[in-house]
Amino acid sequence: AGALSDRFGARTVTLWAGGLMAAAALFQAVAPSFVLLLAARLVFGAGYGITWIAGLAWLAEGSPGASSLGGSVASSGIGSVFGPALFGVMGQYFGLKLPFLVAAGAFALVTAALGLIRLPTPASSPPVPIRSGLPVLASDRNTMLATAAIVIATITSSVCYLVVPDILHAHGAGTGAIGLVFSAAAVLFVIGSVITTSLGHRAVSSTVAIGGVIVIAIAVSPAALSAAPFAIVAMLCLSTTARSVVWTVGYPLGAVGAERSHVGLGLVMGLINGAWAATAVATPLLAGVAADHLSTRAVFGLTEAACLVVLVTAVLATRRSRPTAGGLPEPGFVDEMAASCAGAADHAS
Repeated sequence: AGALSDRFGARTVTLWAGGLMAAAALFQAVAPSFVLLLAARLVFGAGYGITWIAGLAWLAEGSPGASSLGGSVASSGIGSVFGPALFGVMGQYFGLKLPFLVAAGAFALVTAALGLIRLPTPASSPPVPIRSGLPVLASDRNTMLATAAIVIATITSSVCYLVVPDILHAHGAGTGAIGLVFSAAAVLFVIGSVITTSLGHRAVSSTVAIGGVIVIAIAVSPAALSAAPFAIVAMLCLSTTARSVVWTVGYPLGAVGAERSHVGLGLVMGLINGAWAATAVATPLLAGVAADHLSTRAVFGLTEAACLVVLVTAVLATRRSRPTAGGLPEPGFVDEMAASCAGAADHAS
């Protein structure tokens, strides 16, 4: 999807993906069998994935900066708060077909409205093929840290959504109480994302991404130390707030990497979301196996360790320099931080 966005235009691919989701949502409402329903879900998932790549690339092209990409994360958080409640009530009182019909109409309406929008896009260089573009991105500090940050946020969120309901249910919490806890965490996500977005380009930096990841790892500690409901809820709320910062900063930071690497925005968004998708698939499976054989405290301890391993690996990888347009090596994050500290010491002296 990223490569197609760079070749045919992110706007075109986004509109096709919106139409695909509208058609898939409509077919889910009328699917006559489980097999066809599953097929419609898969088509919808494809459109969803394409939208998160091409749509973000389109935003980054037409509105450079952190506010556009960060705002998309904030709006998705708002949808996560109100969507389940709205469609849940709708399905309970009017049948399961109506939510899909409403969703299909909403997707069609939004896609048609987007078709009327023409954002000014700067002239771009010819698209870089995937085979030659990915190695360039792998050597860019911002892209690597953005990808690692999204991966770590996905690891923790996947484990939370898998294990936390089971723990709370074991302590006597009902479905309503568990839903309320996750809704409260979603509200914190929206607040954190909105605040981060309001800071604009000041929040889009490697330091903020790394700091957010460290806070996520620390926030998992209460659940690694205790399985008490209070510790679990505190861990969920703290880690979700930290994830809101990481998610909001990750995509703009990747866009900065695309600009510096002279690689298409679509390919960068495809790389980040590809890493997100792979992590979202693998983490629940691994966490489920671990939860069957280990205590929940051990599961969260392993989660915290995995976050730190991914972070250290990414930071070490950024120490490798690559040639810039001028032929001079570009310092890695650790080297740059060391140089900054040395400069500050000289200034203080």
